[in-house]
Amino acid sequence: MKRSKSELRVSDPGSGGFTLIELIVATAISAMVIAIVSVCFSFALRMWQTTANRKPDQTLRLAQLLQRQLAECDPTPINFEHGSSPLFIGKTNSLAFITSHSVKAISKGVPVVVRYTFDPVSRELSYSEMVMDPYRPEKIEQFASSTGQKSEARVYKIDFQKFTLNYAGSGASEFSPSWTSTGDMPLEILFTWQGADKTAHSMVCMVNSPLPVQVNMLNSSIPGGSAPSSPPSGFIPASPPGGFTPPSSPPGGF
Repeated sequence: MKRSKSELRVSDPGSGGFTLIELIVATAISAMVIAIVSVCFSFALRMWQTTANRKPDQTLRLAQLLQRQLAECDPTPINFEHGSSPLFIGKTNSLAFITSHSVKAISKGVPVVVRYTFDPVSRELSYSEMVMDPYRPEKIEQFASSTGQKSEARVYKIDFQKFTLNYAGSGASEFSPSWTSTGDMPLEILFTWQGADKTAHSMVCMVNSPLPVQVNMLNSSIPGGSAPSSPPSGFIPASPPGGFTPPSSPPGGF
């Protein structure tokens, strides 16, 4: 029996299906696309983890706290052994005074003694406060003069790259790295600091004055360098108690 020519015709190799080379090229392209998508996804995941684990910079919040506490500083004299005088101990890296603004409102309107102590080695700022008891001046003086390592009050620590205080009294021509006068209090304090981002900030805090005061010290010399001719970077004028918006939470997650 004879077969027809159509039955004996050999099929054309290019009429259907894929060649081996086409399959290899398609597989290579797919692998490249998958690799690119995987890299992009891994990068996005690392960025998300970095953002989620990043601690908020608490230094500016603490600077605002210090500004408000100084604005509400209590100049009432305390009867210490050496005589009656307001409590104000100011040094380059530490500060202690009495204020009516408490971080956790533990005093319920009673003034509190606050203490700021910066350790340049560990680059940590320690903050603590205690309720002022005018009938126990020795305890107040001991708390204000201690380093904060051994104290009944709870100590809160915040990371600072730099923390420096300079003081100026009424009629002074320049800032001083410490305040040694026991009979009165400084008029203004120049506060400079660096946070986690290592950006330099500065602020002029007015003592016992809720309203902004004209600062005449900016054109005078500052220990360690000359003062700028304009207000320092990050200058935040003191605000009246009615217009001040306190931080949503105390510094360092109090």
